[in-house]
Amino acid sequence: MHFRRAITGCCMLASVASCSGASTGPYGNTGGQQPSGSAGGGGPVGAVTLGPDIRFVSSHNGSQNPAVDTIPAGGTVTWTWTGSLRHGVQSLGSTSFSGSGIKNAGGAYSVTFTEPGTYQYDCAVHGTAMRGTIIVQ
Repeated sequence: MHFRRAITGCCMLASVASCSGASTGPYGNTGGQQPSGSAGGGGPVGAVTLGPDIRFVSSHNGSQNPAVDTIPAGGTVTWTWTGSLRHGVQSLGSTSFSGSGIKNAGGAYSVTFTEPGTYQYDCAVHGTAMRGTIIVQ
């Protein structure tokens, strides 16, 4: 009798887990979405929120720490500040863009990416605890 209950409990857990649809892959928590400019996500491509906490979140596919978005050359990424923490966007690596400097709560910062490449960034205040990647095709 105990064996049957154990098997039934395992089957129920497996079916609930398979229905969740969320996944964590090489791009962090992407909510089941691959980071792509053409994958239909929840928001506009190139929109990143700097939350009330310590994380960058792609409004397009929900990826975070790193927030990953793929945009076409000539596309614009807009980072939007929410909450009361100070944040900033700073470029890392050899493919770079001009950063925002440190900002207080509220406001936005946009960059148009004209050259294809992979652009890494993090927060000017929180460093690698908040990071992201923009892939320009």
